[in-house]
Amino acid sequence: MNQPTLWGEIGGKTGNDHPQTSYEAGRKVRAGTQKHQILRLLYAHRDGMTAYEMRKRIVNGAGEPISTNQIATRLLELREDSMVEFARDNITGLILERETTPNNTGQVQKLTRWGYQNATTT
Repeated sequence: MNQPTLWGEIGGKTGNDHPQTSYEAGRKVRAGTQKHQILRLLYAHRDGMTAYEMRKRIVNGAGEPISTNQIATRLLELREDSMVEFARDNITGLILERETTPNNTGQVQKLTRWGYQNATTT
């Protein structure tokens, strides 16, 4: 569930049974975390990426790649924190999609100005 911050904003996803430290950690982007890895990857790919394109590049604390679904959750959290947004077609305004697997597409996401700042300062 989303937890409010001291500033009235919403932090990361944390279950009801998690300790307070988990809620606090969900609001921050620290170096080496999955969110930080995503920010750095999007920083290097200015035209944006899909969660599928990020697979095998984002790892957990044990160094193992995380699932595409976990990446999508981190991207949602980063969008909620205004660091990532969907890439849109300049003419239609529709969200850009790229092929992921045969007959499937994924939505392209890119950094916001705030995301660029966090990618370079965290």
